[in-house]
Amino acid sequence: MNWRFTRPGEWVRFDAQEPVAFFFPVERQALPAFEPKFAPLASNPELAAQFAFWNKARNEFHAAVAASPPTDPADHWQKHYYRGTDASGCPGAVDHQTKLRVRQWE
Repeated sequence: MNWRFTRPGEWVRFDAQEPVAFFFPVERQALPAFEPKFAPLASNPELAAQFAFWNKARNEFHAAVAASPPTDPADHWQKHYYRGTDASGCPGAVDHQTKLRVRQWE
């Protein structure tokens, strides 16, 4: 669910048969297997450098779009996530997918 309710007390309406969320099952054993931890970005210099590169590139991109707005709506974002690349254009996960093909609910 990716809704943003902006005002309390305002009615929200969903039409009949309108999808309101996308649920997907997760194996119960999968979540306890994760070992999350907080760590300062500086503790991983390679990741910190990648973030600094991405941040600079993103700020420059936003400044360029603001200075000269593209005519094509698709050119208003960099599309790295969609393409499965990092900010330098290098591929990320080898099994990157832009669309999941899941079975229909019965």
